[in-house]
Amino acid sequence: MTNKSQTVHDSPAAYAALAHFYDLQHATYTPDAALYTHFAAQCQGDILEIGSGTGRVMTPLVESGYRVVGVDESPEMLQFARARLAHLPAERWRLIEADARGLDLPDRFGMALIALNTFLHNLTRDDQVAMLAAARRHLLPGGLLIVDLPPNDELAYQPDDGEYEFEATLVDPITNAVIDKFVSSEIFWAEQTQVLSYRLDEKTLAGAHSQTVSFRLRHVFRYEMELLLLNTGFRQWQWYGDYDLSAYTEDSPRMIAVATA
Repeated sequence: MTNKSQTVHDSPAAYAALAHFYDLQHATYTPDAALYTHFAAQCQGDILEIGSGTGRVMTPLVESGYRVVGVDESPEMLQFARARLAHLPAERWRLIEADARGLDLPDRFGMALIALNTFLHNLTRDDQVAMLAAARRHLLPGGLLIVDLPPNDELAYQPDDGEYEFEATLVDPITNAVIDKFVSSEIFWAEQTQVLSYRLDEKTLAGAHSQTVSFRLRHVFRYEMELLLLNTGFRQWQWYGDYDLSAYTEDSPRMIAVATA
């Protein structure tokens, strides 16, 4: 076995550095939008998004006529979200800068969601429980919580050598800067964690700039997640394997829990 560096820069500054690049890459990612609007139509009340980021998921929900509250602890992510939502009626959306694990709002919601791997940023069991408990206490009776996770076998197919591989070329439409994004991955099986490091090589007319941002994610398995849901007051749930609501199976690309309060 080889020794691996444990150095991780998973901090507010790291999220601040990545916000712009995250928005450039994911602004047009919409395959999950139909899933959330499908379940929103079955719920009474407003919608809470935990870890709302740059507003990618909030926007189609607000455009569909729902009232949505987004919570994120990154002011830089929320800045992009405000810009994305600015053209929509202000009475239908609200953004709150807060750590969702300790969230305590007077509002109660018909649906809460934790989209696209956001739950993996909870690095301890206490963090996981705190986030799910916060979602539970903000739901109306019978309200739904949707958590979008990678499938159980995701880690087995991830690189584990810490070597950077090219992921995407991004173009900033405002500055015309060209950004080459590289990603490296290291797996720590005993902890169920993965360290993702992103190298961002940016080229502008003024020259070239490179920065590296690293994050640690803690993966969670299906039955582990069910115990977490039980522990935080959820009593029934359904698993789906993709945004088309297909059943969760060996070959599913996603692992989506829809739990009832």
